[in-house]
Amino acid sequence: MRRIPENEIETDFERQYAWGDDERHYYHPNRRKASVFGFHLRLNSVIELVKKHASGPRVADIASAQGNFGLLLAEAGFDVTAIDLQEDFLRYARKRHTSGKFRTVHANFLEFRDPERFDAVLMGEIIEHVAFPEQLLACASENLKPGGILVLTTPNGAEYGSPLPTYSQVTDVEALIPRQFHWGDHLFLYTEQELRNLLDRAGFDVVSLEKQNSSYVSQIKGLRYLLPLRALERFERLARRWKKGGKDSTCSIVLVARRRMNSF
Repeated sequence: MRRIPENEIETDFERQYAWGDDERHYYHPNRRKASVFGFHLRLNSVIELVKKHASGPRVADIASAQGNFGLLLAEAGFDVTAIDLQEDFLRYARKRHTSGKFRTVHANFLEFRDPERFDAVLMGEIIEHVAFPEQLLACASENLKPGGILVLTTPNGAEYGSPLPTYSQVTDVEALIPRQFHWGDHLFLYTEQELRNLLDRAGFDVVSLEKQNSSYVSQIKGLRYLLPLRALERFERLARRWKKGGKDSTCSIVLVARRRMNSF
């Protein structure tokens, strides 16, 4: 995967949200910085989960943005299709592609269907941006082979400092429709149980669910820069179980759900 020099950036959008975000997170030299640490934690988790649970090589990365997940999976031997509404994101991802099977599709992911279907579908930080999550999960199901996996990540609605309502607390979903799909605007969040209920109704069985990126690690200051990175990672895994004010200390949910063999 190629690091793009600034002189190849073509639009303001690409500079701010594609190249700029990569420089702030993926390529940032200080992996102990809270935002960088959390980004790589989620990225590495998703890659390992696909390798562990996918029964075949075909992967769809829905709302793929800069393409980090898909490009790394392509390099690992998967056959990746990256789908996004923003052509600027897709153009940037194509510039970065150096090896493996990787194609891009400019489409509304809610309407995208591949007749050959996939062994795995990635939905990273998407479900909190749509007003009707049932439509998003139907998209995942209809693009998956029976027994295929959905790898979904989203902010944890049960995290102690979360300012947003969760799915079951929203009373006027229609009012949120104009704000859908904006990359910087979360409509509402999800608790673990809300996600499990939605996935069950959509024909999925959750096979793995992890809450990660504990604030006991992300909010410590000087100590995080003194600890070796591996020690910081071990501390974070331990701290996931610790509560704050009776609520979760973790700000992210990463899960794998398998499409039931008899679901459509």
